[in-house]
Amino acid sequence: MQIPVEPNLDKPIPVVAQKQAGKTLSERIKIAGNTALLLKELGVEENVTPEEDAQAKAMFAKMDDTDDTATQPGPEEASMNQIGVAMKLGSYISEYEKQVVADKIQVRTVVINRLMEISKDEDNRTALKALELLGKASDLFTERAEITITHQTSDELKSAIKERINQLMQMQKLDNKSKTESRLAQLKHSNEDVVDVEAKEK
Repeated sequence: MQIPVEPNLDKPIPVVAQKQAGKTLSERIKIAGNTALLLKELGVEENVTPEEDAQAKAMFAKMDDTDDTATQPGPEEASMNQIGVAMKLGSYISEYEKQVVADKIQVRTVVINRLMEISKDEDNRTALKALELLGKASDLFTERAEITITHQTSDELKSAIKERINQLMQMQKLDNKSKTESRLAQLKHSNEDVVDVEAKEK
């Protein structure tokens, strides 16, 4: 059953306050490429000229060559607004990311195979180390930390706070008492010195 839908045109189209762009050149290139790939999935035809392909290759090469300090788009980035350039950028980035993942998988496979060979070594220490690394690669040995949370009632918390305050006040009293005692001792010592001096003068 078909339901007829009629657009309601009495509501204004929202206006975007500001143009959204990436902070670095690499981010802007990825945004342009991913947007073009999405448009391609939605039905936009890919008609790329050789000039657009060359521009896309040049922009893709700049992703690794630049230090990504340019926060504002430069004039050379105007070519990314062309749909053909953006589509080729998207395909280059997609292939590059697939290759990076494939390389990591290949390296992981080589390392694990080599560790399997070393684990059969006659030297027990070498074999044990290889098995340990294999276990870590397979997430067999995961460090676990247990956290115990003890919930207390408000009355228990109040009494604990009062007890802590009393301890701090006692420490302060002891500190003041020791300071007073040390001052009295200093005064007593200075008075004895004065008495000694007076006795010697007489």
